Amino acid sequence: MSEIEPVRAYHQLSKHQPQRFAPGPGQLDWATQPAPFRRYAGARLIALYQRPLEESPGYDAPFAAPLGRPAPLNRASVSQLLYDSLALSAWKEAGGSRWALRVNPSSGNLHPTEAYLLLPAGSLEAGALLAHYAPDAHALEVRAALPPALADELTRALPAGGLLLGLASIPWREAWKYGERAYRYCQHDLGHALAAVAIAASTLGWQVRLLRGVAEARLDGLLGLDRDGFHEVEHGDCLLWVGPPQDAEFALPASLLNGLASLELQGAPNRLSRQYRAWPELARVQALCRAPALAATAWSVEPGRAVVDNPGLPLRPILHRRRSAQAMDGRSGIQAELLLAWLRRLMPEHSPVPLAVTGEPAAVDLLLFVHRVQGLMPGLYWLARSDGQIQDGLREDFLWQRVDAELPLYRLQEGDARGLAGFLSCGQDIASDGCVALAMLARFDAALADGPWRYPRLYWECGQVGQLLYLEAEAAGLSATGIGCYFDEALHELLGLADSRWQSLYHFTLGRALWDERLSTLPAYPDPLLPPT
Repeated sequence: MSEIEPVRAYHQLSKHQPQRFAPGPGQLDWATQPAPFRRYAGARLIALYQRPLEESPGYDAPFAAPLGRPAPLNRASVSQLLYDSLALSAWKEAGGSRWALRVNPSSGNLHPTEAYLLLPAGSLEAGALLAHYAPDAHALEVRAALPPALADELTRALPAGGLLLGLASIPWREAWKYGERAYRYCQHDLGHALAAVAIAASTLGWQVRLLRGVAEARLDGLLGLDRDGFHEVEHGDCLLWVGPPQDAEFALPASLLNGLASLELQGAPNRLSRQYRAWPELARVQALCRAPALAATAWSVEPGRAVVDNPGLPLRPILHRRRSAQAMDGRSGIQAELLLAWLRRLMPEHSPVPLAVTGEPAAVDLLLFVHRVQGLMPGLYWLARSDGQIQDGLREDFLWQRVDAELPLYRLQEGDARGLAGFLSCGQDIASDGCVALAMLARFDAALADGPWRYPRLYWECGQVGQLLYLEAEAAGLSATGIGCYFDEALHELLGLADSRWQSLYHFTLGRALWDERLSTLPAYPDPLLPPT
């Protein structure tokens, strides 16, 4: 059996159908709901700063290139990186319940993504550290202080002025609600986190790039996730360089990786649920799709073609104000110029900062359900992000009329698509009540030809695109929502797909939100620790 076939089998198993949903818990067991925060009891804490949001660069520039001279690597810059990407953004309260929102979005607000930092000596403290980011406290939990010889090896291996950031996932957080489909959501969330970190790093003059040369199977040991004491499995997903722009990937010596995997660790991981339910296909696909060590790639340091649609608008308040809408008003519309501005932002050449993190070519196109866009007929449209071309193998009656001189945006079919968008998104009205909805379609067969490891990275790209859509909507005074529940095959039938060359991996909707006025909003952190002046 080809190594790809089990991945295809998982993808098929985890599809929703109108007559049945993918295998899941059926109903939520609130008694076993996972705790929202990973903490390490007994680990030493390093409190981080919170810079006022008014101290902000402009909104548009950070998407195209790192801004200005790289910031020094210190407590203030690391604090800002995490505060603007993975921190809490607010608390919500209603009916005696209280829950946190974060800068990086998550499916069901369940947040499987965790962050770990390898900091060279002299950055935060005299010695080198392995630390876990605790967003509830906006602090670093020190898991290990590197011995001097290992610290010196880390310093020699890294370019000056940067750090290593590892992102990991706790699948149980999503599986508690979504069962076998949870792997998809973990990867969506990782993509959102990648874009959030890259945009925040850009404001510091830093670059974020995936270190492809480290096999993902080594990340559990590298980040301290393979030790005893974890009641719920946590897996390392990627290792990132964060720091001054470099023109090529650098290697990490095996002796350094082995030394980091043998560190004596501090702190005991907390238990997230009193009971845990195993989902066998979830564990199987996770193991299948871990990337081997891959060939190093060149890292472009050239800026993208900047899009300036929002002159004078500050970035950082938008990052922290972003919310997922729970309902749209079903009445508001937008101008075609605004939709085209959003779509320009999604083209790889306009937003290399969040979209070039992995070093892989774009593989995701967009099917748009245009509902209320003045200057554009309602109907179905295709944005050819990956190659700009009319696509073969779809329905023969599609029009393929190009509607913009700059963007590869094509009208496929005219007509009211609101009911269709709602039905395909598991009957959710939010997909029909926005101004526009969309489905992200990936070049599935072409990507899997590279190996099973490309499967999760297709979801990463969808999450990166989704993060841009969230910010673009917020910048326009509107809102957005990622939709993970949709009928995969029904959408493929709409397109006339007779094979698996395209697969729908994420849905989205944008419009004017209806907010629940019964909810009260509280600050993310009651007593901010401000950086020294």
